[in-house]
Amino acid sequence: MSVIRTRASQGRSPLRIVVIGAIGGAIAGMMMAAVEMIYGWLSNAHSAWDAPMGVWAWVGGLDDFGTPGDHVGPIVLGLAGHMANSMMIGVVFAALMFYVIGARDVVTPVIIGVVYGLAVWVAMRYAVLPLRTPEDTLFTKDLISPQWVWWVAHAALGMTAGVYYDLVSRKVGRAQARFAIRKARTA
Repeated sequence: MSVIRTRASQGRSPLRIVVIGAIGGAIAGMMMAAVEMIYGWLSNAHSAWDAPMGVWAWVGGLDDFGTPGDHVGPIVLGLAGHMANSMMIGVVFAALMFYVIGARDVVTPVIIGVVYGLAVWVAMRYAVLPLRTPEDTLFTKDLISPQWVWWVAHAALGMTAGVYYDLVSRKVGRAQARFAIRKARTA
């Protein structure tokens, strides 16, 4: 607990972590969506819009999944829901990294990010998606994309969050160092 208080006193306020995490989560969510949508675009059996449409169909029901031209609303709502989830996942990742782990090298945040992204998929696949049946079959029975694509997409989500954390933590660290030097000179 003292580590969390120490890091919070080093300019890592909860509001700053929420903003950093939300931005990082949005960027990571776009990377994940890109993996899913590129697979759909390259596949003969799927469309690029299957994944975002499936996100909303999980909420609204299987009637919201079908031909993309007939389901523009579910696609837009699915993208919005995916981005909101990604931002929340990013905030949790940023809090974990800034307050608990605090890695300062390049590789550690990326590896932790990939593991975090895969853990998110495990939680989604086995805890969250089964809460809605039969809508969970969109994700668990390869109706949107094969399971390996979901694993790769979530690894991309975590990797992107880790890279973003590394870039931001270096920027925050340099800003704090400049502030400390200025403060020491004026004292």
